[in-house]
Amino acid sequence: MDGSKKVIYLLFLGLLATSFPAILVRFADAPAITISFYRNIIAAGLIFPLIFLHKTKISDFRHMAIPVLTTSCFLALHFWTWNASLKMTSVASSLVIVATQPVWSAILGRMFLKENVSKRGWLSIFIALSGIAAIAMTDIGASAGSIRGDLLALAAAIFASLYLVMGRSVRDKIPILYWLFTVYFCASLILFIPLAISKAPMGGFTTTTWLMFFLMGLIPSAVGHSLLNYSVRFIEAYKAQLGLLLEPLVSSILAFAIFMEKPPAAFYPGALLALFGVVLGISERGRTKSLSGNKTWPRR
Repeated sequence: MDGSKKVIYLLFLGLLATSFPAILVRFADAPAITISFYRNIIAAGLIFPLIFLHKTKISDFRHMAIPVLTTSCFLALHFWTWNASLKMTSVASSLVIVATQPVWSAILGRMFLKENVSKRGWLSIFIALSGIAAIAMTDIGASAGSIRGDLLALAAAIFASLYLVMGRSVRDKIPILYWLFTVYFCASLILFIPLAISKAPMGGFTTTTWLMFFLMGLIPSAVGHSLLNYSVRFIEAYKAQLGLLLEPLVSSILAFAIFMEKPPAAFYPGALLALFGVVLGISERGRTKSLSGNKTWPRR
């Protein structure tokens, strides 16, 4: 299989896997911090056996401690804020706001990786942010919790972008499996601190909640986030997140089917505006690093 197609197929699989966590979170009867902790520790446990496929030792990458810890903090904050947002606002609003990750990745990639963003890219950012503002307006007057949920979802989008941009910045410095395991594991340790301080429950959950913990660690993290991290080693982070636009649509449909949670009428134009802005930016032609690192593939 051609290398470029392989990355695209794996990226699509990863993005599809990330379309399910919002529904799984709703079925998990546990605080946001507890959900975040178990999702990461389970993902780390699932990745751990795979690191033995490498001939090098994980101790050989001690010099990567600071990037790992920094990225782990961003990942921990992403899960914490996003899971909390799902408890405060609608699935649809939270997911569309979080889907602006490509916008923030474009900005952060320009700031930290010197990856250029064209005039069209900046226009797409403005359009997407206009859509986000329109979505937030649908929650005004509903409840203070909805507004806080929208703001938490926005914070989650920025933290997720920082996490993936950091992953792209170390693409030639540490094997992907070592990177995934250490980031997931350290993120769970970071989350354990506020979990312990807040005295949030860590046990006594129903079988359904434990199952949701496992499924979140397996599907959106061990599969979804891992394949996203793999993809950003070859293409810009904001372009790798194109398929995240599937998440609000898929999860909103599932939320309506399962929870009968129908978004207000004003939600749809704001969502379309936000999604159009992101599509406008990431559909732009560019060049992609090859699997061998020696060539580039033209974007088609």
